[in-house]
Amino acid sequence: MNYRAFLALVVMTLFVGCAGSVGPGPGAGDNSGMMDGPCNECGTQGEIKLKISKEVAYREWNPAAYGRLDSNAVVGVFQTLKVTAKRPEKCKMCHSFSADALDFDLAHIEDSLFAKAFPKMKRELMLPGMRLPEEDSLYIDTLSRHILASKIADGKTLASFEPWESRDGIEQTFVREIPPQFKDFMNNIASRYGIRYASIPIVLEVEMDPKLGKSGGYTWKIVWSLWDMRYGELVFLTYSSFVAETTSRVAPEKEWSVPFAPRLWKMFSTDLGKLENH
Repeated sequence: MNYRAFLALVVMTLFVGCAGSVGPGPGAGDNSGMMDGPCNECGTQGEIKLKISKEVAYREWNPAAYGRLDSNAVVGVFQTLKVTAKRPEKCKMCHSFSADALDFDLAHIEDSLFAKAFPKMKRELMLPGMRLPEEDSLYIDTLSRHILASKIADGKTLASFEPWESRDGIEQTFVREIPPQFKDFMNNIASRYGIRYASIPIVLEVEMDPKLGKSGGYTWKIVWSLWDMRYGELVFLTYSSFVAETTSRVAPEKEWSVPFAPRLWKMFSTDLGKLENH
């Protein structure tokens, strides 16, 4: 089963049947597993319209790694390493909201953008039973812990948003010093599974707020990265945070990642040779 088919199956499982409620998934954050009754708003026709405000954006890229980007290579697709899904105790629009739903929604956006930017690049799900043998799940968990605990920015771990929050509007070339042990770990992943790159959403935090806008809204924070696993180098990293509030009567009970799509696409589509640091 290819990535798109697998994703469609999972998303359909998550969202089919509005009367159902989604329980907590692994990695879920505060209140993410609380259950609501049947949704009276489900089936409402119309588009979710959002106003974006309080935006903070940062991106960096390794010019050498970006310059040798192989658009025909295999990229391993990782789940978001740390997802925090926050919601109030009473939230009518949160019936389908959970850490798992957020991650699958983000994966759908990633898949569309990769297909557009690199149509020849083969994407492989780094999940047990997919690219990974079932017995390797513990090994991949170890990789996740290594990445989240790695200190490559201002002495802070990658599990923290703090290094990026004060860099609003900064776009720069940057070559990160990757610890040798961490670099070797990346190299081993590349050779073990036959991948060249890895797309890794590192941290994602979304908090639902029914009081925002006309029909509710949410706050969004993410650190997203692309790695050259063969060289153990960071190709690029982007941080994006914003407040999304509705201007329509349709509540944001799905497609939370849609506002992030053009922000991630900006990284894929920019001619970095013509972009000056600022």
